[in-house]
Amino acid sequence: SSGINAEYGYTSGTEETDRELLPLFHDVSVYPKKELPFFLVFTAGLCLFTLSLALLTHFYPIFMGELARIALEYFATPFAMIAEHLQALLPQQVWNLLTRA
Repeated sequence: SSGINAEYGYTSGTEETDRELLPLFHDVSVYPKKELPFFLVFTAGLCLFTLSLALLTHFYPIFMGELARIALEYFATPFAMIAEHLQALLPQQVWNLLTRA
């Protein structure tokens, strides 16, 4: 055994030597980094979620249509309640000005 790590090609004592030579405030980088950046993990998760929705919609279109309708109703309910409260608070002329297309 020559002391060289066969997996990466670096000697086994490189990290210890770096720690001895570098100042205390310097972080020693250990190759390779195992941690992935957040945006890569988030993007991969978003892609997998979109893929699963697409596959489910392809194989079960009626069920997914109903699920989408229920989800839209669920998320739209708070906005409908706010609109009702605003309509009750505002005079009718102001409400007509705000809702006119």
